[in-house]
Amino acid sequence: MSEVEMDAQQTADACCEVNHAEHANFVETTDNWDRWGIVLSTLCAIHCLLTPVLLLSLPVLGSYFDNELVHIIMALFVVPVGVFAFWSGYRHHKKTYLVALGFVGLSLVGGAPILHDVGIEVVNPHFMTIVGSLLLIGAHILNRRACQCESHAH
Repeated sequence: MSEVEMDAQQTADACCEVNHAEHANFVETTDNWDRWGIVLSTLCAIHCLLTPVLLLSLPVLGSYFDNELVHIIMALFVVPVGVFAFWSGYRHHKKTYLVALGFVGLSLVGGAPILHDVGIEVVNPHFMTIVGSLLLIGAHILNRRACQCESHAH
């Protein structure tokens, strides 16, 4: 390969600031964390959207699903997965707006049960959690896309 061809190849590989030889590691780490984040955030949003329906139609189950312990347990899974996914993604794509979007979503999901538990209700905790979950779903999807620039196509 000539020097001109090597320079052209290096320019083509410069879609982000990561050594493309290490891309498989980023895909394995970030993609898996983002997938888990999307699944958990979606489950969280579904839970929060269905709780009012369950409260109205099934009083016995509704009181179980509206338990603050359920929200805390879900946040204990959603928050660490999000932190790992966004940190791993940031190391790869260096897009701070994605980390910020993820942090806002994580803050809403993690903060809603805590604020409610200590008696601070600025906004309805279910609304906070739903908005946070939707932000997290979007942030995880964007994080995955940012880690899959054209040079990384398999």
